[in-house]
Amino acid sequence: MKWIWVRHGETEENRMRRYLGQADPPLNSTGVAQARYLAQRLSEWPITAVYTSDLQRCIQTATAISERHGLQPIACPALRELSFGRWEGKTYAEIMEEDREHAVKWYSDPFAVAPPAGETLKAFGDRIDRSLQGILATCAPHDTVLLVSHGGVIRWFQSKWIHGDPRRFWEVQAISHGDALVAHWDGSHWFIESTQL
Repeated sequence: MKWIWVRHGETEENRMRRYLGQADPPLNSTGVAQARYLAQRLSEWPITAVYTSDLQRCIQTATAISERHGLQPIACPALRELSFGRWEGKTYAEIMEEDREHAVKWYSDPFAVAPPAGETLKAFGDRIDRSLQGILATCAPHDTVLLVSHGGVIRWFQSKWIHGDPRRFWEVQAISHGDALVAHWDGSHWFIESTQL
């Protein structure tokens, strides 16, 4: 079984390096072009199902790809990015200027400390794990499933499901907007098959 993980295309907020979280802006022109290019790169892959975060930047990316395969993306709210609460839409510099004490605590232990009105990394991970277990239960051994989501969700999959250590969340190699990685399930373990399509 293969899972192709796709990070949504770029938004204007991404370009400005703002914490986007569960805010819901659309792709910008670069993001639309990234989604189209990725759809072309994936056009020959035997994709059997498409799951996506329900935020529109992911829906737009997933739709561009799934249309070439005659598939309808299945929207999964549980595949949303980490909620940054009141920090959403702000840059790192703005957060550090406005809420330094809380930010330092969060950066030091995001598993236990949440952004104001946001969620901890533990709560985020629990949400992702439940969703992925549900998706896994629907998969047949030879399926190739596309999952369109966010940088944090893909980091969680890599650290927890590939490396077996969620504490490696910040250490794993991130993928760029509009890019993908391929994970393979050999019946007992997940491993990264490719970061190039």
